[in-house]
Amino acid sequence: MEKVKIKYYLKNRIFQSIQRAAIIIVMTIVPCAFVFSSETIIRDGVKGIWFGPNEHDIGFHRLNASWIWADEKLDAKAILTRRTFTLGNGFEGVLLRITASSQYQLYVNGEYVCRGPARCAPHHQSYDILDITEMLKVGENLIAVRVHHQDGKHSYQYKGRSGLQAQISFEQGNVMGFIFSDTNWKVIPDPSWDNNAPKISRFQQVVNDRVDFRKYLKGWTTLDFNDSNWSDATELMRKNGWPAPQKNAKAQSLIPPWTSLVARDIPYLIERDLTAEKLIEAVQIKASIVEKTHTLSEEIRIKQNNEKPLEIPASSDSKSWLLIYDFGEVINGMPKLDIQGKEGTEVEIVTAPFMVDKQFTHKTVDSEFRDKIILSGERDKWEATYFKPTRYLGIIVKNKETLKLFSAGIHQIKYPFERRGHMSSTDAPWIKDYFEASAKTINVCTTDAYTDNYRERRQYAQTNYYAALGNYYVFGDLALQRRYLIQVAQEQLANGIMPAYAPAATDDFMIILDSNCLWIRGLHNYYMYSGDEKTVRELLPAAKKLMDLLHSFTYDLYFIDNPPYAYWLDHSINDRRGTNLCLNGHYFGALKDYAEILGFLNIDNTEVEYQKEAAHLSFGHFWNEEKQLFADAIIDGKRSQMFSEHGNAMALAMKGARIKEAEQVAKQLLADDKHDYMKRESGITMVTPAMSYFLHKGLCEYGFVDESFELFRRRFDKMLDENTNQTLWEEWWLDGTGRTGKFQGGRTRSDAQTESAFPPALFAEYLIGIQITKPGMKEILIKKTQASLKNIESIIPTPEGDLHVKWNFSGGELELVIPAEMVVKLDLESLDISDTTGVKLDGKVLDSKSVSQQFVSLLKGKHKIEF
Repeated sequence: MEKVKIKYYLKNRIFQSIQRAAIIIVMTIVPCAFVFSSETIIRDGVKGIWFGPNEHDIGFHRLNASWIWADEKLDAKAILTRRTFTLGNGFEGVLLRITASSQYQLYVNGEYVCRGPARCAPHHQSYDILDITEMLKVGENLIAVRVHHQDGKHSYQYKGRSGLQAQISFEQGNVMGFIFSDTNWKVIPDPSWDNNAPKISRFQQVVNDRVDFRKYLKGWTTLDFNDSNWSDATELMRKNGWPAPQKNAKAQSLIPPWTSLVARDIPYLIERDLTAEKLIEAVQIKASIVEKTHTLSEEIRIKQNNEKPLEIPASSDSKSWLLIYDFGEVINGMPKLDIQGKEGTEVEIVTAPFMVDKQFTHKTVDSEFRDKIILSGERDKWEATYFKPTRYLGIIVKNKETLKLFSAGIHQIKYPFERRGHMSSTDAPWIKDYFEASAKTINVCTTDAYTDNYRERRQYAQTNYYAALGNYYVFGDLALQRRYLIQVAQEQLANGIMPAYAPAATDDFMIILDSNCLWIRGLHNYYMYSGDEKTVRELLPAAKKLMDLLHSFTYDLYFIDNPPYAYWLDHSINDRRGTNLCLNGHYFGALKDYAEILGFLNIDNTEVEYQKEAAHLSFGHFWNEEKQLFADAIIDGKRSQMFSEHGNAMALAMKGARIKEAEQVAKQLLADDKHDYMKRESGITMVTPAMSYFLHKGLCEYGFVDESFELFRRRFDKMLDENTNQTLWEEWWLDGTGRTGKFQGGRTRSDAQTESAFPPALFAEYLIGIQITKPGMKEILIKKTQASLKNIESIIPTPEGDLHVKWNFSGGELELVIPAEMVVKLDLESLDISDTTGVKLDGKVLDSKSVSQQFVSLLKGKHKIEF
């Protein structure tokens, strides 16, 4: 995949004819402006165009494309649509702008191109721009699109609606042509699709496939297919509000719920086919066992011949064949089969991201990954509509005759992360192990957004805050971070509150107060790592409105007290009455981060107000002298008798404890006592993996670096066992949950949770000694940490290029490779040497002036410090 900068000419145009007919031709005058964009190679002959913070498209909505669908009275959940058109000699620059509610699958001249659009809410509908020039030919061409609509979507006050919108533009000689989605497109409800296809989980609108290949229209994506019995597409009109559109009104590109169109602002996903090769199970099972679980026996009772299709013999009475393939790792993608069997044979395709105790089931992580297809009797090629997180692919079939399986596999979709970062230590190999685990966790939880886990797949504000802690150091990607900040802000209510996740999936406007605080903190981190002042300034009004709302929930101690909204704290047992310490730790962090943003942007010195407000928050009010711990809450002026790692970790992480208090808290937090991962022997509530970031940050802040990482490994190491996916879990168990304070078995939890992918940020700050001090990583402070490592080396992605940092602590050396436009300030005091006159920089002893200062500034290039 290649990403480059390209430019497109915008042209003044005189429309000779604006007819809603086959092709509109317009004369071209002169170039007048440029649009800069980024480009992704999607497949041979197709480029996908997307836009970053300082880039823009001319405006899809300014042209004449209508929203189209089958007759809405038919209530079709999936449609097939075709548009043929003719191109003459010398055509060039053919761009297809396309979007749909909810997913399109695009074919050009019979060849599959891609899926889209990127996740969005209809009120800011994302559209894709595809350069399809090389897939077209002189003469007749075909665009074919399958669209599936997800029920339950909402857009502000409007219900979601089925629709497709497309526009083709091209140049031919001295003229420019356009083809719009309108009544000239042919459309039919997908006859093979069952409108009652069930949702994968209660958290999503995506569904499992229910496909009957006896009704499938073979060849519908090809040019020679006969669509004469298909209907003309219906142009959709506004159906909300009064008065209704006039009878002579024309369809238009913007109608509720699609009230704004936004060019794609993230890279296109990588799509590729992977064949399942490792068959680990092929046995006959009781038909009813499919509803429960199957214990893996690792038996294969079918003869395999890699040069021929796998022949599955007729199953015994009351039994079905079960085949299970292992991909060796979790892959996000659509299961697919190339299969032939007796007409009417039903095949179930079951997937799972992991197994617990060799128990294979389609009911994993509170979801049901279970597609069903009915065979036509001919050779059927099926690919699921929506992706599943798949390591294990199961095929279940009750066949009366021999069935041929030509291939099974996954059509993978993957965000095009560029692996830039690295961290490792020869005397602490676990650092690299957890760096890799963080990378894997982010990868498997990400498609077109950082999502929390396999179950919910939602773009939560807190998820993206934590995901960034890993992402910035592993990949250095900025597009997904920018997008989530914008999409959450787009859902903001008039009083300033933001939803827990965006785009909203249903009319359930979920509010989590700590997520709102973490949105502010995520905005700060995005600015520090990206330097994207334009986006940050655009989001400032939303941030100001939110901060004002949070302030309105405070009382005379300046803490948030009895807020009207719920807060998450990972659903833990925590005293949520009155003034909660952990929530106010998040608020304290938001105050400080928001003040720092305002300071960098020179916004009328208003940062001082927020700095003063943060300074007023004293965590000492929560201190319980008898317990030598911070209490969970203050209720009506009295401290709670509940204590948690959450609250005490937050007090330390926000530097809200005095030294003696921190020592007493650390003593209890670091104790290797008995616990059940819910409560410690002392009665302290334990944090989940996702909330562990602040626990370890707090301990490290007060100098307990080695001890903190020892505790970290005691809890997390089991996640990296050989029989796991080596990803970081949602909870401390895979076969149950303990959030309520009581273990509930039988409910599998995700073995990959993006909130748990924070280790690279801890390593960067407390093992490598990196602190970002100016937006865009223009200035970075580096200091020797209190860790007792012998060495550590790293590559840190930055907008200016990669920063290389290599410590040899035992040899007293630091090697740096600094990219252009960056200043690295080395903290000389942290080197902890009695005679600073012996410090050498690039082979030369530092002069007295440099030695007398705490920091020495280093610019672009290679540097070696000896101490």
